[in-house]
Amino acid sequence: MPISGFRIAKYDQDLAVLNDLVCQLLHATRDAMTQACEALSERNIEKAEFVVHNDDAIDHLELMVHKTASDLIMRYQPISQDLRQILASMRVASDLERIGDTAESIARRVVGLGDKPMLAVRRIGALAALVLERFNSLVDAYKTRSVINADDIREHDEDVDRAYMEASSDILSMMENDPSFVRAGAQLLSVAKSFERVGDRLTNVAEQILYEINGKTEFAHRPRVGQSG
Repeated sequence: MPISGFRIAKYDQDLAVLNDLVCQLLHATRDAMTQACEALSERNIEKAEFVVHNDDAIDHLELMVHKTASDLIMRYQPISQDLRQILASMRVASDLERIGDTAESIARRVVGLGDKPMLAVRRIGALAALVLERFNSLVDAYKTRSVINADDIREHDEDVDRAYMEASSDILSMMENDPSFVRAGAQLLSVAKSFERVGDRLTNVAEQILYEINGKTEFAHRPRVGQSG
């Protein structure tokens, strides 16, 4: 265990390695989501297949984060904020890996939809753009360990819920008006739900930033848009 007032150089290096791995994972998952969104909006099968094939790299980074974090705990027995950083890194990595899985799922549905243009894809555009905007803010919040930015992400998680409900409502209306659109509409509803889940994961990561910085573990329940209580 590092002695108070004295920092072992190797310990600091290992903490820096852990932080760098999480940042790499943040960038990798954000890139995957960006490419999945582009594949959807452009009807680009090649981009979608790239996201699917690149998921293993995200899985590997998550494993590296967990291994590095576990080694730090066993080797140095850290306390206080250092321990919170390590624990938060592991939780963040798990959420990011699941975001990577969601990006892969979206990409697979793009492949299933084919390359024909569909007006309905535009209905998801605002939702996808909002999720990517929040992801960019999250990357900045993590790198700077900004309480203000992390709290802002969490406080506005209902924006994604609202965009999801609007997109879903539009797609359902199109399905009701055009029976030939039902199969594609069902796929797009699943895609919209995937974006909503990513929004939840981003909120989870923002809460882990707050936990690392100030030890906060309890957050007020935020009801989803359209729900009460």
